Amino acid sequence: MYQVIWDEETGGIRLTDNPDGLSGELRPVFHEELDLLGFGEGGWSYPCVPEGPPLLWAVGRRYYYRGRLVANARGGGFYERPILTFHERDLQLEPVDLEEMTQRNAGFMSGLVFRALEFIRREYEQRRDRVDIAAVAFSGGKDSLVLLDLVQRALPPDCFEVVFNDTTMELSVTHEAVKRARLRWPSLRFHTTRPHRTAAELWDALGPPSRVIRWCCTALKSGPTVFLLRRLTGKKRARVLILDGCRSLEGARRSTYRKVSEGAKHLVQTNLSPLLDWCAAEIFLYAFARGVLLNDGYRQGFARVGCAVCPLASNWWDFVASQLERECIEPFTDRISALARDKGVPPEQVTAYVSEGGWRGRMGGQYLRTGGNRVMLSDELDRIVFRLRAPSSDWQEWAKAFGERHSEGPESGTIVPRGSTAPCSYIIRHHGPHLEVEIGGMRGADRFLRRDLKAVFYKAAYCAGCRACEVECPVGALTLNGTPRIDEAACISCGQCLTFIEKGCWAAKSLSVTEAGSIMKLRTYQHFGMRAEWLAEFLADPSIWWHRNTLGPRQFEAMRAWLLDASIVAANMITPLGEHLVRLGPSEPLTWLVIWTNLCARSSLISWYVREIPWGSVTTKAELAGALPERYAMSTRRNGVTALVSLLRDTPLGADLGLGRVALDGRVTKDISKLGVAGPPPIAVLYSLYHLAELCGRTGFSVQELIKTQDGGPVLEMGIAPETFNATLRGLASRYPELLRLELARDLDNVYLHQGRRAHEVLELCD
Repeated sequence: MYQVIWDEETGGIRLTDNPDGLSGELRPVFHEELDLLGFGEGGWSYPCVPEGPPLLWAVGRRYYYRGRLVANARGGGFYERPILTFHERDLQLEPVDLEEMTQRNAGFMSGLVFRALEFIRREYEQRRDRVDIAAVAFSGGKDSLVLLDLVQRALPPDCFEVVFNDTTMELSVTHEAVKRARLRWPSLRFHTTRPHRTAAELWDALGPPSRVIRWCCTALKSGPTVFLLRRLTGKKRARVLILDGCRSLEGARRSTYRKVSEGAKHLVQTNLSPLLDWCAAEIFLYAFARGVLLNDGYRQGFARVGCAVCPLASNWWDFVASQLERECIEPFTDRISALARDKGVPPEQVTAYVSEGGWRGRMGGQYLRTGGNRVMLSDELDRIVFRLRAPSSDWQEWAKAFGERHSEGPESGTIVPRGSTAPCSYIIRHHGPHLEVEIGGMRGADRFLRRDLKAVFYKAAYCAGCRACEVECPVGALTLNGTPRIDEAACISCGQCLTFIEKGCWAAKSLSVTEAGSIMKLRTYQHFGMRAEWLAEFLADPSIWWHRNTLGPRQFEAMRAWLLDASIVAANMITPLGEHLVRLGPSEPLTWLVIWTNLCARSSLISWYVREIPWGSVTTKAELAGALPERYAMSTRRNGVTALVSLLRDTPLGADLGLGRVALDGRVTKDISKLGVAGPPPIAVLYSLYHLAELCGRTGFSVQELIKTQDGGPVLEMGIAPETFNATLRGLASRYPELLRLELARDLDNVYLHQGRRAHEVLELCD
């Protein structure tokens, strides 16, 4: 990935390895975009040649002509035109000299292309005998067009398939780009796949996707692709190799991706991302040099090409799409308008709600016509009683994934959970369309077993046939083409379909209304987050801090609450854990991750944040406050979020460790990116595991449950990528065999911890 400098002679750009250059995330600007935005009003004149070369460049919303900033745009939306500011008027624009520009960049590009081709060949050859099928994920955008050109240069055409996934939300320019690609590469095997239910149908069933509830990616994109590849191979458990065009500079979530990712998206899928470290400038230079005809959306002003209406799209995208693809976007903006009306937005403000993106921060089923809590449960020591409101599917079918069911009549029987010999009894009671099921014999069930059982009933109550969980089944035992069916002979009771997402079901996550427990303490921190300097002051001399510190009265009470919830103090006395942190000191990342682990369990605010806000998401303070339970006054919710954001902003937890990177616009919080810890200290992972063992009362876990559990552990708490987690486990087992033992042979993936150790004792390894 290179930086960029302007080339005034060609009107183009030059790649450079000088770190002082511009970021490579820029794009060429064509006459169609200038026409659409009304640049002629500034007295600009320019040639309007069909399929002609670009005229200038844009970095974000700033327009540059031969290295000079000549205009910028701000605002925009579905119903609002961006406002142009001209820094130079009456410009006579000359086209970029594409031939000379590409020639001047040939040296840098040749090395970049060579490495990409070698990566594709090498990684494919290493895996070709371990997968059943390889495919290029083709979206019709610039990255996938360049990717496809590279792959067809690196591999023979009979080695891979090309899959265009029509989400039923595609722009007309994308369909046209796919047609042109078929003509350009006639020897390649192109396939088009679509979701089982259209995007509009799933919007009605699950509600609009949001930045937090992104059910759309699996249901509309990756899921249909996996189903197609299974059909092509004739195997229900096909092992799939996907070459994708992901680039790390495209967003916060993708910045955490790896070039080779095994099982990160789906258990049976490996992803190769040859362009991960390319910038947009390099993508465009390659396309121009190779004569790859780009999607016409880029000529109109799109910075990226994707679904017509997307919760991650910018206001700029919304404006261009509304001008060029109104027929495509209206079915979805109409649904957003209906949501606004159901939410009680005044009629005169509905348009603003749609345009300003209030719907993008949705975190539950409040105000949705299909939303609400359909599962009410009473979780007691020896039994759990589930009350289901008009369930959409048969819970006994989903129970096959939980264990072996034995009927003792139409209304009773037993279930033996997987990995157990102790049966649980069940009694069914019908109340019209509603259902009550009492599960007995739960006294010895740990929280993982209870979680999986609850997922059975959430799936029964909410299943909308999105087929997301079907994709996760590694053996193809689950089918959702109409009515859910689990083939008991094929099912291996791995629990993947019950644990792949919170509540085991995207519909349940999207439609249920979150209610925090009665102990949720939003007022405890008042609105103060712990600060790094406050902890340093405390750890410098904990005995004196209670009487001599630099904090005001309210700050002192807030810090005391943070220390209590972090298990550093108890009853104003430092704990053994606190003594370890004194020795570690306030500058160690391990110190902060230990604190975070404890806050995830003891602070209801932090517990809510790690469980309800997905890793990789970008949210605002207003969206977070709106997602907290409505039984709290808005002022209380805002104070709680302010404390959370302050904790992330003013300690290494946020920017340094990636648990919530706070972006500022001046002194105002712009957004919060929940990225995850890229390279956690191994001892922090070990501490989190032992802390989870204390919470659960057991010391044996499977790797998969540690990856999927909502009860705690390093993956949930720190957002560690599964492959990083697995590698860290292996390193810990090798270095500290007395503390952690692994079974990773064949079908075993078990983790065993020392039964006699406490979590804080793990930190003795650092003494």
